[in-house]
Amino acid sequence: MKCIICGGHTKEVKQNRPSKYGTEVMDVERNFSQCADCGEEFVSPAQIRENSRTVKNEFRKKYALLAPERIVEIRKKLGLSQADLERALGAGEKVVVRWESGKVIQSGGMDIMLRVLDRDPSVLKWLQQIQEMRAAEKEDYKHKHDSGRQVTCAV
Repeated sequence: MKCIICGGHTKEVKQNRPSKYGTEVMDVERNFSQCADCGEEFVSPAQIRENSRTVKNEFRKKYALLAPERIVEIRKKLGLSQADLERALGAGEKVVVRWESGKVIQSGGMDIMLRVLDRDPSVLKWLQQIQEMRAAEKEDYKHKHDSGRQVTCAV
């Protein structure tokens, strides 16, 4: 790869550097390119993605959160699709996809729930029943509050 500043030759460098995730600063190995001629440093889109993943993985380790691969194992052990696990946990759409790809870090509470499901898969039935009850309660609320409303148009 050529340097974007002087056109010189670049080399890939791996070096520990302070990296920020949220308000946390951690020292992690970062990848970047450096020009052998002018010394300029820059990162490619691929290096940015890799560095982001490295920082998030370090954050997971620091706070003892499950790795993305472990979340996949737990979900498969339960025989669930990503959407099924989202529904059972009451999580938003595509949240599990993002956890499993490493793009998003699960909260501490969700991490605990995943570990509970891993230890005792029978808890899944309770979660599904709770979600069904919540859906019925929401529908009941909606029905009670929408039925009394009248729409009027000012002409």
